[in-house]
Amino acid sequence: MSSETFSKPQRRSFFVADLKCYMCGSVYGSIESEQSLTAAPGIVRPVLLRQPGHDQPVQAVNWKHLRCDRCNGPLFLDETEVVTRRYDNYNWLDERPRRGRPPKRLIEERRRERDLLESHAA
Repeated sequence: MSSETFSKPQRRSFFVADLKCYMCGSVYGSIESEQSLTAAPGIVRPVLLRQPGHDQPVQAVNWKHLRCDRCNGPLFLDETEVVTRRYDNYNWLDERPRRGRPPKRLIEERRRERDLLESHAA
């Protein structure tokens, strides 16, 4: 397999937390933001908001001003964690494994080639 097939995967870290209501305790959704050790400290990263019942996240302009849908109470961050995601650029269609045992004729050809190479080397 070539070196192009197995390129180094990218690892990206994300800060993920649940947004909960102070007053009623319901979960409003979760937010996530990409973290980087190499970026300058003054750079503001976009914050994505994932709400229950919605399949796509939306970008939150200022998540600190969001309010609870149920009781209009203030929200706080709960269960915060840093998640590392790995992104592989691997084409499984080009280099997929062959299934099953090789045919007998192929095994015999490989054995003959190996014997021929060993006889020339000796």
